[in-house]
Amino acid sequence: MRLGALPEVHHSVVCLTYRGDRPLLVRNRHRAWEFPGGHAEEGESVLDTARREAAEEAGATLGEVRVAGYYVLSAGHVTVVTHAQVVDLAPLTGEFETVEVREFDVLPSDEELSWADGLYAHLLLVLGLPGARPV
Repeated sequence: MRLGALPEVHHSVVCLTYRGDRPLLVRNRHRAWEFPGGHAEEGESVLDTARREAAEEAGATLGEVRVAGYYVLSAGHVTVVTHAQVVDLAPLTGEFETVEVREFDVLPSDEELSWADGLYAHLLLVLGLPGARPV
């Protein structure tokens, strides 16, 4: 992960969302628990993508969105990592792939996350954000 930097081009954004010190995750209808995020729309800024995805997937209105950095998958897909406090939650509309929104004291186990690659825990630890499981 390249911390504190923005890439020239990005394909998606993930937003590490929080209510106080508690990570707020969404349960995807087709996968499992994950932070809100997704593909950027044409001409959309990183911050706009983070806000839109958090609103669509979690019903969340975000406070200040901070860019943490980005990572590049082996196929060249660039994901920007952001984090923000959730200042308001609206009920889910059922229009998007989220079936539940929940705060956690610590991240769910890898088996309960959409991706069991340890990326979320790594990001929380590297960024000094609360909610990573003890190692």
